[in-house]
Amino acid sequence: MFDEYVRELRGVRTLQPAEERELWARYKEHGDPRARARLIEAYQPLVFKLVMGMGLPEALLLDMIQEGTVGLIDAVERFEPARGFRFSTYAAYRIRGAVLNALRRERSQATSASDPDGLAGALERLEDVAAEEALGAVEDAVLTAQLAQGLGRLPPRERAVVEAFYFHPRGLADVARELGVSVSHLYRLHHRALEVLRRWIDVAGGGAPAFNPPGRSPRR
Repeated sequence: MFDEYVRELRGVRTLQPAEERELWARYKEHGDPRARARLIEAYQPLVFKLVMGMGLPEALLLDMIQEGTVGLIDAVERFEPARGFRFSTYAAYRIRGAVLNALRRERSQATSASDPDGLAGALERLEDVAAEEALGAVEDAVLTAQLAQGLGRLPPRERAVVEAFYFHPRGLADVARELGVSVSHLYRLHHRALEVLRRWIDVAGGGAPAFNPPGRSPRR
């Protein structure tokens, strides 16, 4: 079964950026089920990569890949492309969360005989709720970190414009005068800075991964 899964992954074609944007538009704006299925297929290699990186016993691999796929589907359904966030980063947290929750359930079942009151199971459920709430803030947290890095890479004048627009709001005429530019040029600097930041987020977030088959058999 595992070898068959790997063979199927080899046939998954990586999405080009324009194609991916079109798929998101078709799914989110028109509910196209084929677009949804193609997105899930294209990011299946990400599930494989994350699960294989956990160093799990071979007996658990397929089950955890299935759990990770559930997390991927959840990510596709919850994702909001309009927010400008990179899907691969968001999906990675959902996939890992689904796999870790499944592993905790496995652990809980294995120890249930020594916990007749079900205290461990109750704690696991609380833990899952906390994880779900934390995942809801993942987009903002990661995006904030990426923007902080991107701001540090802006030229001084563009960075000053962004700070004036978002962190220390002042009259635009005052900001333009301090920078020695016209108000219209100030807007152009603002637009240029946002374009640089968007490109930085794209680079930092990455995209749908191509499938690279493992060089060796899974650990036994």
